[in-house]
Amino acid sequence: MANGSANCLFCNNKSVCFNELTDDELKQIEDNKVEILYKKDETIIKQGSFASNIYFIKKGLVKIYIENSDRNLILEIAGKSKMLGLTSLNHTKHYKFSVTALEDIVLCQINVEVINKIMITNQFFNTQVIKSLNSTIEKILDKLHCISHKQLNGRLADALICFSDEIYQNNKFTLNVTRKDLASITNMATENVVRLLKEFNDKKIIKVSGKNIEIINYSALKELSK
Repeated sequence: MANGSANCLFCNNKSVCFNELTDDELKQIEDNKVEILYKKDETIIKQGSFASNIYFIKKGLVKIYIENSDRNLILEIAGKSKMLGLTSLNHTKHYKFSVTALEDIVLCQINVEVINKIMITNQFFNTQVIKSLNSTIEKILDKLHCISHKQLNGRLADALICFSDEIYQNNKFTLNVTRKDLASITNMATENVVRLLKEFNDKKIIKVSGKNIEIINYSALKELSK
């Protein structure tokens, strides 16, 4: 991984949270952050490691997951403008999850104590950080509901809708996760993912060509996800 530099005061890619900071506070962030390039498949956060930083994604995609001895559970695929590690605020000592780059990405790594101090003195910033954290928690709860209550085809439909609507914002996209990762996202066996993708393709709900996917019948996919 390679280090770089970008001035926070003039950055056009700030999160909503950082828009609430004064110039002096942005200078504090600038003095306590480093911009890092991670290559595809590099580990950014290791579950159980000391929670000393939060991360802001400037470019690229990552997978956030819980490591288990039998099978990992992917909680979220996250991209540009996502803040990682917010659960490490307020003195949580260790990360409860791992994060790995799905492609070459650029992150800003920021010392967690600096964020904690600014949250105490800037109520607007504090509110936006809490909103961001709550949004992450809501997504995890929705995911838990999906994998515990929906049939296999509904889980896969949910995942494909998420990729289309939230991650790529297009009905045509190149899926930068493996079939095994897709199984971890949906909490099913890899062979079931492969079978259902073929079934969706045969029914002309989607068109699959290797990693390339096109959603042809969005309403049918949405119906399956209910």
